[in-house]
Amino acid sequence: MLLYIDGFFALLAVISSGLNAGIQHTLFSRVLLVASVVGYVYGAWGIANEKKLGYQIAVAASFIPLLARTVATFSAGGPLQHLGFILLGFGLISALFEYALIGLLLHNQSREHVRIWFD
Repeated sequence: MLLYIDGFFALLAVISSGLNAGIQHTLFSRVLLVASVVGYVYGAWGIANEKKLGYQIAVAASFIPLLARTVATFSAGGPLQHLGFILLGFGLISALFEYALIGLLLHNQSREHVRIWFD
């Protein structure tokens, strides 16, 4: 469910990808945000249907918002000047969901479940 929720909020970020924290998203960072939406949806579907590829895509998609914000900050003067935007993104609650997703997907029990039960 968390993948679907993060996918919804990533879709909102794509739709409203205007000026955030003084940083304008570049075309490449917008493409990355769209890729994260697709990755979240396919990853959630793949995990629900016990597919290893779905799990792998979900793990990759969970890191894409961080990458997109890092790419966007390079056009705004460098990542060290906007470290808060990279780490927190669009707000504290959004960042908590992103980091919770990464933590849950990479947890030892999740990886063990995937190794045993997924095709």
